[in-house]
Amino acid sequence: MKKRHLHLIRLLNRGRRFTADELAIETGASVRTIQRDMLTLEELGYPIWSVSGTGGGYEMLPNRLLPPLQLREQEAVALYLTLKWMKQIPDVSFGDMRDTLSDWYVNELPYDLETKIAQLEKNILWLGNKTVPPAPFTKDVFQAVEQRRNIEVTYATTKGSRTFTVAPVGMALLDSKWYVYGLSEYGLRQYRIDRIEALRLLDETFEADDLATLLEASDDRSGGTVRLNITPLGRRLLEDVLPDIAEKNEWD
Repeated sequence: MKKRHLHLIRLLNRGRRFTADELAIETGASVRTIQRDMLTLEELGYPIWSVSGTGGGYEMLPNRLLPPLQLREQEAVALYLTLKWMKQIPDVSFGDMRDTLSDWYVNELPYDLETKIAQLEKNILWLGNKTVPPAPFTKDVFQAVEQRRNIEVTYATTKGSRTFTVAPVGMALLDSKWYVYGLSEYGLRQYRIDRIEALRLLDETFEADDLATLLEASDDRSGGTVRLNITPLGRRLLEDVLPDIAEKNEWD
């Protein structure tokens, strides 16, 4: 695939229609060359829709293919290890895709690099918590967050099951457990997804700020200062909990 073809794909992936003249100006090619390029990309399987006449042009249909990455060897290895790491995250939201993506990726690499990665796999391990409770509704929550749709959940509380409606503004992975952050009549609350007993995706949509903005503005409680005398062993045990533990004895 020519460099110009990749440039054309990136332009069409912007989600709007381009005329042949616009594409010619963007790439520095002639209109006739652009027309030939469009036919070539269609033959390669890219879902390009062409409209003739006034107001016509070219655009990419939904379910488009993304352009291939051009990676150096170390970048290819880093990307593969990232994909393998994703397989360690329990109940990741993309279903069975994550179980095959890394294998498909490595099979597309040159044989010598595939062999190198096979050796690395025996020396780089992820030894995470294997006792994380299952959270089967993670994929449904992800869909609701993505589509900005309200959900009705039946949730296991300390006082028994309770059913309520929330606007799921976002998700977070904390200590290998998935949480959904939802807006309700009580404000912004977080719920462990593994404690959801039933979930129904509603047709009603919602408008809200992104999760990062909401979290930044949500905690308006006044704080206090804690001073601790910590032994060397205590510092070792708490180094993942308290920030700057090597230099400080006080925290807000």
